[in-house]
Amino acid sequence: MSKWVAVAIMVLLAGGAVAQQQLPAGGKDFKAGLKALEKKDMDASITAFEAALAANPDLFGSHYYLGIAYDSKKNYPKSGENFAKFLERAGDNAEAAEQIAYATRRGGIALARTKNSAKAIPYLEKAAAAKPNDKEVHYYLGMALIRNEQESKAEQHFSKVIQLDPNLPRPYYFVGRVAFNTEDWGEAKRLLSKYLELKPDDNFAADAHFMLGSMAVRQAVGAADAATQNNSAKMHLTKFLELKPNAPQAPEAYYILGSLAAQSEDTATATGHFQKYLKLQPQGAQAEEVKQFLADLSEGEEEGS
Repeated sequence: MSKWVAVAIMVLLAGGAVAQQQLPAGGKDFKAGLKALEKKDMDASITAFEAALAANPDLFGSHYYLGIAYDSKKNYPKSGENFAKFLERAGDNAEAAEQIAYATRRGGIALARTKNSAKAIPYLEKAAAAKPNDKEVHYYLGMALIRNEQESKAEQHFSKVIQLDPNLPRPYYFVGRVAFNTEDWGEAKRLLSKYLELKPDDNFAADAHFMLGSMAVRQAVGAADAATQNNSAKMHLTKFLELKPNAPQAPEAYYILGSLAAQSEDTATATGHFQKYLKLQPQGAQAEEVKQFLADLSEGEEEGS
C-alpha cells in the first residue's frame, strides 16, 4: 500500500466512509482510536492506534493521533517520537498539509522538552519559518539551541519572544545569560535585572543573582561608584547563597563576599565567609590565600591579647 493510499484511508476512516467489510487490516482499531479521541479517552485511543500500527504499519496516520494523545498526557518523548514518524511517512503530501504543519509544530515542541532536544531543532525551525510570530515556537527553539550549545542562535529566538511578549520573564534570563557569557556586562545587567523584576522567585533567579553579583564586582574595579557596585555585589551574592547554598558557584560567592568584607575591615564577616569557602573547597584555587588570611588574622588576635 502506498503512503498516499494510506493517507486517503486515514481520511476516509475519520469520516466513516469505509464500510466495515472494506476496512484494511488494522482499520477497526484505527476507527476505535478515533472514537476514543472524540471522547477524550486518551488511554483507550493509544491502545487502539498502537494495535492498528501493529496490524498494519501503512496506517501511519495512527502516529499522528498517537502524537496528539501522548501530548495530552504530557508524555513528550512518545509524543515527539510519533509525530516524527508521521512526518517521515507523510512527506510533503499537500492533502495532509494541515496535519503536517500541526505535527511539525507540536512534535518539535514535544521533542524540545526531552533529553533529545537536538531532534527538535529542524522541526521548530520549519515551524518558525512558516509562522514567524509564533512565540511558543521561538521559545522552545531557543531552549533546544541553548541545550545544544548554540547560544548565539538561541539568543535570536529569545529576543524575538521578548519582542512578541515583553512580559514573559525567562527569555530575559536566557538572553541575559548569553550577554554575560560574551562579557557584554551592560546588556547582561539590564536583561537579568528585568528577569528578576518580572519573576523574582523563578527557578533561575539564583543564577541571575550570581551573575549580577559577579558582574558588579568586576565593574567596581577602578570605578567612581565602586562602593555602590560592591554593595550591589554583596546583595546579589548573599541572595544567591540563600536560594542555592550548595550550587557549584557557592565557593566563589563565599570567596568574593569574604574579600569584600576584608576590604571593609569587617574581619568577623570575612572570617565566616572564608571558613565556608574552605569547607566547600579545601583545595580550591584561592584556598592557600584564604588560609593565609585566616592565619594572619589569628596571629593578629594573639598579639593583641
